[in-house]
Amino acid sequence: MKELLIIGARGFGREIYNLALICNEVNQNFVIKGFLDDKKNALDGYEHYPPIINTVENYQPTENDVFVCALGNVHYKKKYTDIILQKNGKFISLVHPKATIYTNAIIGERAIVTDNVLISCDTQIGNDVIIHAGTIIGHDVKIGNNCSLGAHTFCGGYSVIEDFVTIHPHSSVMPHKTVRKNCIVGISSVIIKNTIENTTLHGNPATVLFSND
Repeated sequence: MKELLIIGARGFGREIYNLALICNEVNQNFVIKGFLDDKKNALDGYEHYPPIINTVENYQPTENDVFVCALGNVHYKKKYTDIILQKNGKFISLVHPKATIYTNAIIGERAIVTDNVLISCDTQIGNDVIIHAGTIIGHDVKIGNNCSLGAHTFCGGYSVIEDFVTIHPHSSVMPHKTVRKNCIVGISSVIIKNTIENTTLHGNPATVLFSND
């Protein structure tokens, strides 16, 4: 039996613990071993969670270990995922049983897909992507690597989300539009034209607030 370690024991880590419990009810693929976090007291005051075992930097993966990275910041997620990969650690994806995935949809490695997500036909989703509850991804959408789509995001048909994009909850990307690399889309924003790389946008229609340099 595999033993799952969750990278990050903060709020998102606790959510992913619950997602793992739900996924495991269906497949029984692992037991949850605990968390990796450098904040030793991150779970103080919270009950019914497994322990924080070690930091990511100091933990040495064992043969039966598998990992999932529960960090919401896409750049920190890559950093700590890479640390474990460099130690030959193995990751799994967690896909909620109430997610709906249509024909020919391709989902990359190390995915986190939560409840009531709809991924339509012929979509392509890269590695290390987080898709939060209630998100709708239309047909023929392309999503790059290391992206995070907040709850109730909408991506219209043929839209493109490039690498390292963060889209906050209740935002929409209109069909055939592109959110370019390293953009941050603020809450409840609407993308009606292609964005400029490495910018933070907000509003309806979304406009650039500042550069992320």
